[in-house]
This record gives sequence, structure tokens and C-alpha cells, in this order.
Amino acid sequence: MQRVIRDTHAVPDGTSAQQSKVALIQKHLPPVAASLFAIPRTGADGIVEWWTELGGQPTPYADLDKDSQRRLLQTFQQRQDAIRQLADELRKRDQPDTAHQLESLMGEPIPGDLYSLNGEPLVIRWDTPRAPKVMPPPLVPPAAAVAPVAAGSKGWRLAALLLGLLLLLLLLLALWAWWFWRPAPVVEPVAPSPIVEPAKVVAPDPEPEPEPVVVPEPEPEPAPPPPPPPKPEPVAKPAPPPSLDNYACRKGAAKVETPQFVVVLDTSGSMMLNIKAVKADEDWFFGNSLNRYTDVRRAQQIFQPPNRMDVAADSLNGMIKALDPKIDMRLITFAGCESTPDHGVFRFGDRPRLMSGIRGLVGNDGTPLAASLEKAASTVDGRNRDAMIVMFIDGEDGCQQDACAVSRRVAQQQPRLRVNVVNIGVAGASRCIAENTGGRTYASTDAAELAKVLKLATKEVSSSADCK
Repeated sequence: MQRVIRDTHAVPDGTSAQQSKVALIQKHLPPVAASLFAIPRTGADGIVEWWTELGGQPTPYADLDKDSQRRLLQTFQQRQDAIRQLADELRKRDQPDTAHQLESLMGEPIPGDLYSLNGEPLVIRWDTPRAPKVMPPPLVPPAAAVAPVAAGSKGWRLAALLLGLLLLLLLLLALWAWWFWRPAPVVEPVAPSPIVEPAKVVAPDPEPEPEPVVVPEPEPEPAPPPPPPPKPEPVAKPAPPPSLDNYACRKGAAKVETPQFVVVLDTSGSMMLNIKAVKADEDWFFGNSLNRYTDVRRAQQIFQPPNRMDVAADSLNGMIKALDPKIDMRLITFAGCESTPDHGVFRFGDRPRLMSGIRGLVGNDGTPLAASLEKAASTVDGRNRDAMIVMFIDGEDGCQQDACAVSRRVAQQQPRLRVNVVNIGVAGASRCIAENTGGRTYASTDAAELAKVLKLATKEVSSSADCK
């Protein structure tokens, strides 16, 4: 536990009442939501101090850049939603007093009382009443604000001055309200860049065949005995398919095309769980909304860092850095069962922007595994040009669709498309996707091992950039 600030403006007499609310918060809220509120203590010199169990350097809200402020306010709103849901549950269970105390913690944050610790929001002086979320006041038309004054009199000039001051005040109030109460975005998407097909590379002319070497004829030998009758020649077997390690190279081809490459990144709600969490933990947490309140310790362990999304972002960015410069990459994510956002194709010069956008993604809602595979396959050729898809997922389809049936259809319609499946965590990924399309399946529950797994998953597409 660390101290955030010594608060000379707080009154020590109210610390006991605040600590009783802290006990209420810790009793009913999971650690991820309870950590939103700093813990008040009275120092030896009588000054109130605010403490927290979060790790990291406390950074005031005003010192953050705009992107960090938006993400911090978004996380703050998620914690407030958890409090609202718990209060509703307690009212249904005939505990209105406890629900009312929790509702008193809800409201918009005061910028001067809001801090960021490794991206997690922390509020001090949370017992101070905070304004509810309201719309900014409408501007009053000038005709209704001040009655007209007879022209040419001194009162007319005074009324015009007052009217101007009133309109300026209303404008400042509207701008202030819009800045502090504007809605935070759900997910900060990665800005797509225009799709540009890579330039085709002309293969070098074949080297001339070496001239035959003249070998002197040997001296004649005695005639050998007559040979046995000839046996029928075996039927020639068809040539094996091209190797996965360099499957973009075709013998005798006049030109070489780099394969198309798509990454499907799972951004479902389960990606916010700890990298070591097992399937039983997922079933327990998501199976009943009250479980997280009955066993607070287990809920805290499930959400301890590092979570799957952080590990995925670090490992995926490491893969992007090592990817051959000739390979362009498309990114597809999840937005619940309703859609699978396509963030566009990123060329070599766009990779820093791509890696920055991946770190801003937040896991939420369901797992549209089949829909994302169908979307990714529709963005590549796979018939006359090689393509590779790497699906970075942590479980089965959660939107009542058959991912195995989609993979069989993709394999039939796009025979030159392969799908590699990287399974994060211990949940059984749809192995049939890789098997049906000639790809491979990888699994890892360790952050260090995951980087090696990603390197193997993209080895085929990187080695296909040039014929060897």
C-alpha cells in the first residue's frame, strides 16, 4: 500500500465515517471496482492522508495526454457501472439502505481529485458530493434575455453591455459542461489506412544450364549376358504440394507475389482475465453475476495482472516488429456478437501507429469466432494468390455459430488460404479451423512462451516474402 497525497483541505473528524464506507465498499465490491476509491487515514500530525493498494506512480488527471484521459474516464465509467449494478441487485434483495450508500458513491469525477496509476483510475475526496451527469444548459435567444431599451438613452448602452456579458457567460458554461460530461468512447479503434496492393516483383532470369562435359569412352568389355525381361514401370505419383515454409514460390512462375496476411485479435471480455486463469474460473465468474461478490478473493485473483489482453498486445507487437517489411498486415477485432471491426491494411511505414492502437484496445462482450473467420477470409484472395490468417483467440465461439463449418467452406472455396490458430490461456480453441485449412494450432499460458508461439505462427508468411 502506498500514500498518494497529504490532504490539508480535508477534515480529520470525518475520517471515521469515511472508513466505514471503505469497509462497505470492500465488503460488497470486487477488488477491481473497490480500488477506484482511495483509503483515508489521519497522519501523526493530524493531516488526512489518502492511501491505495494500487501499484505504480500516481499521475494527476490534468498531467495526462488527451488519449490517456479518455481511456481513464472510460475505465472510471466501467467501475461506476459495476457499482450501479450491485446497487440494483441489493435493492432487489431488500437492502435499500446499503444500496443507497453505494449510490452515494456514483457521479462524475472532479478532475482535481482523479489520478491514474498504470492506467487504473483512483479518486480521492470521494465523500465530497459530485455533480450528476446532466446535459449543458441551452443558449437563451438574445430577444428573450433582455427587454429592448429605447434607443439613444444611457440605459440602452448598459443593457447591451449586460446582454453581451450574459451571452459570454452562457457560452463558457456550455463549453465547460461539454468538456467534462462528454461521453467517453467504448473502444479507441485503430485508424485504417488505404489498402494498397504490394508491388509485384519480377523474378530473375534463370541461369543458363552448364555445358555437358565430354567423357572418354571406356574400352570395350565382353558382352554381358542377356538382361531379364523388363518389368512394367510404376505409375508416377503426383508431386507433393508446396512446403508451408515457402508456399508463395511456384516452380516456373514468371513472377513472385507476397502473400496476403490477416491477424484476428480476440477482444472479448474474457481477455481481461489473468493469463493463468483456467476455464473453471471463466465459468464461475461469467456464469452468475453474484459470484464475484460472494468470493471476493477469487475474483481478485482472476483479474490480477498480467491479463490476457496485455500479454497479447506485447507479444503481437513483438511479432509485428519482426515481420518481413514486404508483408502488409490487416487487423480484425471483436465488438461483441454484433460486428467484427476491420481496421484496414497496414504497410511497413504504418506499423508504429498499428502497435500504438493495439495497446489501446479493451476486452468486452462476446466471442464471434466464426463471424471473424468469415470476415477475414473475405478480405483475401486464397484462390490465385497465397494468403495466411493468424487467429489470436482464447476460447470457442460464444455467439451460437459453427466455426468448424465456416472453416470447411473456406478450405473448399479458397484452397490457397491457410489459418493458424494461437490459443491464449487454457480454453480449448477450435482446432478444426487449422486442420480444415492446412494450418497449425498453437497453445500457451505463459507470457514469455507466447512470443515464441507467435513467431512460429507467422513463420510461413514471413519466409514467403522471397523465393529461396
